[in-house]
Amino acid sequence: MNSSLQKRVTLFITLVILIIGALSTYLFTSSFSRSKERGLIFRGTALCTSLSKAAEEGLAKEDLSLIKKASHIIQAPDVTLAQVYSNIWEPLDSYPVGSWENPPLVEAVGHFKRGSAPFHIKTAGGYDFYSPIFFTAFEGSPPTTIGYVRVTLSSAAFQREVRELAATNITVSILIMLCAILSLNILIQRFVVKPIMALHQSISRFKSGGPTGNAIIPRGTTGEIRELALEFNRMCETVKENDDKLIESDRRIRSLFERVEHAIFRTDKDGEIVEANSRFRRMFGKVTGLCDILIGDINASTCLTRAAAEKALHIEEKAAAWNGEELVISLSLYPERDDGGEVKGFDGYIIDITEKKRLEERLMRSQKLEAVGTLAAGMAHDFNNLLTAILGYSGILLKMVKEGDPFYKPTSVIHDAAKRGAELGRKILTVTRKEKMATKPVNINDIIMHSMDLLQRSLPKDIEIVMKLKDALPMTNADPSQVQQVIINLAVNARDAMPDGGKLIIETAVVGSANGVGDHAHTYGSGYIKLSVSDTGAGIDSETQTKIFDPFFTTKEVGKGTGLGLYIVHSIVNNHGGYINLYSEPQKGTRFSIYLPIAKGTSAEAAHEIVDMRGTGTILVIDDEPDVRELCKDVLAPLGYTVLLAENAGAGINLYREKQNEICLVILDMIMPKMGGTEVFHALRTINRNVKILLYSGYGHTNFAGIDELLRRGANGFIQKPFSGQDIGIAIKNVLSA
Repeated sequence: MNSSLQKRVTLFITLVILIIGALSTYLFTSSFSRSKERGLIFRGTALCTSLSKAAEEGLAKEDLSLIKKASHIIQAPDVTLAQVYSNIWEPLDSYPVGSWENPPLVEAVGHFKRGSAPFHIKTAGGYDFYSPIFFTAFEGSPPTTIGYVRVTLSSAAFQREVRELAATNITVSILIMLCAILSLNILIQRFVVKPIMALHQSISRFKSGGPTGNAIIPRGTTGEIRELALEFNRMCETVKENDDKLIESDRRIRSLFERVEHAIFRTDKDGEIVEANSRFRRMFGKVTGLCDILIGDINASTCLTRAAAEKALHIEEKAAAWNGEELVISLSLYPERDDGGEVKGFDGYIIDITEKKRLEERLMRSQKLEAVGTLAAGMAHDFNNLLTAILGYSGILLKMVKEGDPFYKPTSVIHDAAKRGAELGRKILTVTRKEKMATKPVNINDIIMHSMDLLQRSLPKDIEIVMKLKDALPMTNADPSQVQQVIINLAVNARDAMPDGGKLIIETAVVGSANGVGDHAHTYGSGYIKLSVSDTGAGIDSETQTKIFDPFFTTKEVGKGTGLGLYIVHSIVNNHGGYINLYSEPQKGTRFSIYLPIAKGTSAEAAHEIVDMRGTGTILVIDDEPDVRELCKDVLAPLGYTVLLAENAGAGINLYREKQNEICLVILDMIMPKMGGTEVFHALRTINRNVKILLYSGYGHTNFAGIDELLRRGANGFIQKPFSGQDIGIAIKNVLSA
């Protein structure tokens, strides 16, 4: 660039100087030539006029040596010809002698035919000058032309001067031009080329990412180039700042692009993947097209067409992961258009909603089970109300007849059937998870035996049930229905693990720290009761074992399991102060071991200790079921109590308001029309803050009827329908003696 710019500038300046020099030389030479030419014309005219005067005088004296009289004229160096003619152009005298072969020019002859003014004309070697010779006969008479004189002056001398002057001018111009070019080159090199080259180098460094700064302005640079350099420096700083911001912004966007949990990608207009983040690659591997991902009803081309037409597309579809696993994804596509509005590609992101869909499906199944459970619980509630009267009155009849009496057997059958019905109601509430946790000292062996009927009906014939129950097993504080649910859930899981049959082994034992319980055994001092449920099925791998107790985790097919069974087992065991262990080997079987703390100071005999149920006082029974009300009266009156009955909430509240000083206990049904047990409870507490209230209901779930909340607010106890005379008698005795 250095030589190119300098050469172009030098060439331009040289051409300008050459043109100026040539023009000035031409103008000066032309002016000099015209000046010399005018001088020559003036001199020639004067010489010619002088010669005509001399000739006039010679003719007047009849002396034909006319030119000799004007020797001073013909002796001039530039006079090359002098002639005298008569008025009819006959030669009279000439210089040099014998020069008559140069006749007067036709233009001169023609001129004098028209007038008598002097005449000159330019010739090849100079100028021809003509002047008339006048004769005046006497003073005052008009002059008469009697002849003509001709003088030819050579222009060689002044042409030579012009040439010399032109040569001098050209030489001077060349010298001036060389000095000017040299000076301009120095100035251009210092003040133009060098700063521009420095600016060019700075631009090159800036373009390649190098540093820029004041070094691009050479010392001595002034004017517009300095301002240009300073402005360039400011521009470089601005561009650098903007570039740094763009780099930082790009880094952040790229970081976000890579860190975001969504699979982000970009395709060309045909759906080929051109860019994708790491999450996308982890999900789908090295796929090259959107068609390689989607496996549902909507293919990739349809998605692209819809996205281009609708400006954006949001769908849920099935996709194939890199390992062949089927995923449910949420796909969003956005078309990218060029300036002409044509689609040149698509931006999109994918969210893996497989687990969300599974949870939604499980939740829907759980809600369906909840609805079924609510329906079953409602039926069990009404069923329990009916069984309460049957069980209560059959118990009264059994006390009135003796064995051998004709009515003893029918009454026993009715009473046993009512007890089985009550047990069935409890099982329904257990399965639907509507049972309130009511712990009491129980024998695990008894619960296992009571569960056998249900297990034998639930398990196929090719599964053998083997029981290894320890004799004289200590008692544990537990809710029988929930422990039974634990046994049933584990047995059902064992059944599913043995589709081709096998053995279901149920064992009980007493263990301590030596049996793997560890320091937990010292919590109760007497150790734990161990309940083991084993199968000879497919077993569970180590990875699944880490998730086996998680809620909604299941290895079963969709629709064949909620993933809540073992979670409920784990929760029940924890709520009883115990814990559960799992041991399994693939293709060999699985064993769940449950450890429940032994109840301190409790034995089987103590659990069945006979309690004196007799008492005194007035009891108010508020229940909308007449059979249950009458049963309470018939059961409690023989025990020594005075029983008042109220058929609904309003009647019960009014009766208590009238006789609150006499009533020592209110037995309150939780489910009644118009006003339920909760409203009645608060109304009674408003009348008497210290009123004693015993709740009962066909429901047992704490959150269904708000029983636990009322117990926390001051209710004195709860019994579940159906109940026997002994159950309600003991409950009343406990409340009144507290």
